[in-house]
Amino acid sequence: MGWKKTLGAALLSMACVQAWATTLSVTSTPGSTTPGSTVSVAVNLADVSDLSTYQFSLNYDQSLLHFSGYTAGGFLSSGGATTDEFVSFEDPGSVSFVTGIAFGGASVSGSGTLAYFTFDTLGAGVAALNLSDILLLNTTGGDIAATITGGSVTVETPTAPPTGDVPEPASWMLIGVGLVAAGALRKRRVAAPAMAA
Repeated sequence: MGWKKTLGAALLSMACVQAWATTLSVTSTPGSTTPGSTVSVAVNLADVSDLSTYQFSLNYDQSLLHFSGYTAGGFLSSGGATTDEFVSFEDPGSVSFVTGIAFGGASVSGSGTLAYFTFDTLGAGVAALNLSDILLLNTTGGDIAATITGGSVTVETPTAPPTGDVPEPASWMLIGVGLVAAGALRKRRVAAPAMAA
């Protein structure tokens, strides 16, 4: 009976570890838009423990999106430590080596946003957003394992608004001709009895 309890405890421990696994994900707001609009993309970290340094690159479809801005998410500095958060450079299709470092052996735990990116939409389609060059370190310099989830932005072709029931100019002309003809017939019928008398 003892081995069953031990096995049960081990399985429960594994389930708890998976339930609290660190996740790095990409979300966009709005998720669906039209060409010529602006999209905000957030890179979020959930259920992390003892994060002191991060690094990643955000890859995107340059035929559909144009990178226009970056802002640090503030999660790393939320612990009150002095931090440096920056983007190394931007290549076509990639915002490369987005980095955050907490100084003085400081770290944060929990969930939050590492960075915000702004994109202008260029054309219609589904633009994938993926992360690469990922590095998450704790205060001892050890790697923090994480599940990575990419995102996307759907850029839809705008549909023309409905035209409603507004007649075409040719229709107006037909209506006018019909009214003139009806008026002429009426005038002729009124004049015909007077001539007969």
